[in-house]
Amino acid sequence: MMAAAPQQMVAPEKQPETLQKEVIETGHTDMIHDAQWDYYGRRLATCSSDGTTRIFDITGGERKLEAEIRGHDGPVWQVAWAHPRFGNIIATCGFDHKVILWKEASKGTWQKVNEFAEHKASINAVAFGPFEYGLCFASASSDGFVSICTQQKDGSWQESRIVDQEGGGETTHAVGANSVSWAPSTNPGGLWNTQKGEAPVRKLVTGGCDNLVKIWKFNEATNSWVPDGKPLERHTDWVRSVAWAPSIGLASSTIASCGQDKRVVLWTRDDTDNEWHPVELSQFSAPVWSVSWSLTGNILGVASGNDEVTLWKEELDGSWKNITQIMDSGVSAVS
Repeated sequence: MMAAAPQQMVAPEKQPETLQKEVIETGHTDMIHDAQWDYYGRRLATCSSDGTTRIFDITGGERKLEAEIRGHDGPVWQVAWAHPRFGNIIATCGFDHKVILWKEASKGTWQKVNEFAEHKASINAVAFGPFEYGLCFASASSDGFVSICTQQKDGSWQESRIVDQEGGGETTHAVGANSVSWAPSTNPGGLWNTQKGEAPVRKLVTGGCDNLVKIWKFNEATNSWVPDGKPLERHTDWVRSVAWAPSIGLASSTIASCGQDKRVVLWTRDDTDNEWHPVELSQFSAPVWSVSWSLTGNILGVASGNDEVTLWKEELDGSWKNITQIMDSGVSAVS
């Protein structure tokens, strides 16, 4: 009896990538400027020009409003969650020159625990530092300064400002600072090199109205922030947002920046090179307002002024591919 010829296995056709779109009715009465997940992805904080910040419970298929927080005199531009080891704490910043820290006293009840009003103009961005540095945050203001506020052991707060003295400036960015992002608390290459597994030097990246992206490091000897290399020049108009990619210990660092010039630039530096190498995404049709990374740092989200959000992923050859496009009408896959 002859054996039957083996059947040829045919791989199933790859289905296009799709994302489920869901609209959350926030109840804000004016434009929403920011939306941030908490550490566990169970709660969502939004802020708006209506002067409020809202907290939503997103667990179990529910979309429940837990709290409406009021404290700013004008639009609230950004909201940020602290690491949960410090409790349920958020920071909000706004047009009223203030950063306000809020702590959840009980489920759905948020209390103001501190208010910072050192800046002389609108505060455009706020970001908590890695928890390894203690409870601290950075804020970027239209007065040109980026400030770092750190809680001391006695519960008081110490504020320091970044001044670009080496660049001959009197502020962090001429005309104004728009964005700030902390470097990861893991050294590049720390995944397999134990010597690089030690605590890294604290670093920040900032973007401003001088069209520049600047990187800063903390000098322990002088207790001050100093430039870490020359400013990164590629944008031809205001830099609206910067985002330092999370690190899993790989041997490179990546920063994304976007601006009024309709550009998104990916800056990469490996642990053997002191130079940042830029790669531009395809130019957008409108100013780009925001860039943000996935938790693993391999997917970049880009929000532009034409009401579109696109997701980008790096290819093996170092190029970046648009993998999905999220619009008001729905979500489409990009082949």
